[in-house]
Amino acid sequence: MHHYQTVLVAVDFSQHSEKAIARAKQLAAMYEAELHLLHVIEEPMYPVFDDVTLTTSPGAWFPEVLDALQKASTQKLHHLAETNQIPTADCHLLTGFPKMQIIDYANQIQADLIVMGRHGMSFLDKLIGSTTDSVLHQAQCDVMAVTLDSKKS
Repeated sequence: MHHYQTVLVAVDFSQHSEKAIARAKQLAAMYEAELHLLHVIEEPMYPVFDDVTLTTSPGAWFPEVLDALQKASTQKLHHLAETNQIPTADCHLLTGFPKMQIIDYANQIQADLIVMGRHGMSFLDKLIGSTTDSVLHQAQCDVMAVTLDSKKS
């Protein structure tokens, strides 16, 4: 049986994220593993033509918009951490494309397990496939997709 040492929980502040945190905490406690929370502020995509979209980099956003998003996301992330007795030092906030940033960050901290909700809140997920599906197929470590228990919801 594999012994997890570093668990990364990718959150988008949905109910699925709360369930993923609970499951990750159980596993981290069981294996005495490090637990990290990650939220990725999604880069906007702007339709230019019917078949072409233009993506921007965080530097192309209005600074006050990015600053407001970062502050609000940090507050939400820290609230999640405090509610779940996770040190805020283990909270991480990135800007970019969640599908890529989650995998890159997991590699950076040498996570051996990524836990995330099965469904998220992203508008783009509904159009081009879920972040979770992408992470499941591209991650170099184990990935656990947590679903809400419909009987308790």
